[in-house]
Amino acid sequence: MKILACSDIHLGRIPQVGEDEQQSGQSSWNAVVNTAIQLGVDALVLVGDVVEQEHAWLSVYQPLLTGLEQLKAAGVKVVAVGGNHDYHVFPRLAQESDAITLLGLGGTWESFDLGPVRFIGWSFPSSHTRINPLKEFDASLLEGATLSLGLLHTDVGVLTSVYAPTQPSDFTSSTVGLWMLGHIHKPDRVANSNAYYCGSPFALDKSEMGRHGAWLLQTIANSTWDEPQFINLCPYRYERLSVDISGLRDLEAIRSKVTSSARDYVSTLQEPSNLYLVPVFVGTLSPSVDLSLFFGSLEEREKLLFEQQKSKVYLVSKFVDETELEVDLVSLAEGQGPVALLARMLLDEDEMASLAHKYQSLDRESYNSSAFGLLERTVLDTDEAIKRSNQAGRKLLKAMLVQIEGGL
Repeated sequence: MKILACSDIHLGRIPQVGEDEQQSGQSSWNAVVNTAIQLGVDALVLVGDVVEQEHAWLSVYQPLLTGLEQLKAAGVKVVAVGGNHDYHVFPRLAQESDAITLLGLGGTWESFDLGPVRFIGWSFPSSHTRINPLKEFDASLLEGATLSLGLLHTDVGVLTSVYAPTQPSDFTSSTVGLWMLGHIHKPDRVANSNAYYCGSPFALDKSEMGRHGAWLLQTIANSTWDEPQFINLCPYRYERLSVDISGLRDLEAIRSKVTSSARDYVSTLQEPSNLYLVPVFVGTLSPSVDLSLFFGSLEEREKLLFEQQKSKVYLVSKFVDETELEVDLVSLAEGQGPVALLARMLLDEDEMASLAHKYQSLDRESYNSSAFGLLERTVLDTDEAIKRSNQAGRKLLKAMLVQIEGGL
């Protein structure tokens, strides 16, 4: 049996990506439908947030139903659960179309059998829910099942969240054979568990890096699951491009290094794609080089850099500076004044750890503000906090040295 699994289509939302892509609010849905039919799958599972919002319903209703009818005509059964964006849309759809089976409406666990597989799902009862749905899992739904596939829209790995928080251990300790999850837009396996985030079929904005598509699930002799296979669907891709600029003394040399690094990266790709690269500068940087001038007078949009191996490569008009200042901190620390004081701080591991701890505290406290209460909580670990503190300190040191040297 073959099943295509996807989530977070956000039908009605136009991807905020490169101007040359010309995507519509239904492009990714069309790609999912066509792929399911071309692969000849037995079922398509939709793990929440298929529709962007209630206010988009009228504009997406027709393309959604058209796709469902195409799948029905091709013999593809559609099984779905609701997420935080479309929890109110699916009950209506369940009454109006027999081309889709919706599980767990109202926040209750429900099952459905198709061939050798028992589908088990839970849908959001409202736009926000702080409960862990797996704490209320009904194990009796698995009685008599040979193979089981769990469907859940959830925020994994956080203790508190308004998006049905769960932990990786919840899935490994369950008796469900395989889980497909929605909510996080990056496709990935959850730790070493039997759960996979589908990710969004298309990148919805420039922050959604890497590959995007759906997962192909296959049974082996109708008794066990084969390893899930990722199917790329998105015709464009955003990636960070690491560029070591150690020893480079002028912007032209840095620009040439970016181009050569981009060509090297493209040569590693297995599938052609419109590639949008964000330069990430690493290594050491001379205080005399001003990276803010790297793009010159380019407009705030992507620029076509070159074409290679059927891929168009664009440079995103922003960069990330992760360089370290090309200075002798030990020598600077032996001096007097603010520069020496900052250099000593950067060399002192205990001082940097203390600064990182303060940064973590401020980060945690920000979630206590009523203005940010509904934001998804993320935990800033100590290593990342130290890294950010060090980067901030080195940027300040560079600015101070440039000022001392006469504004170079």
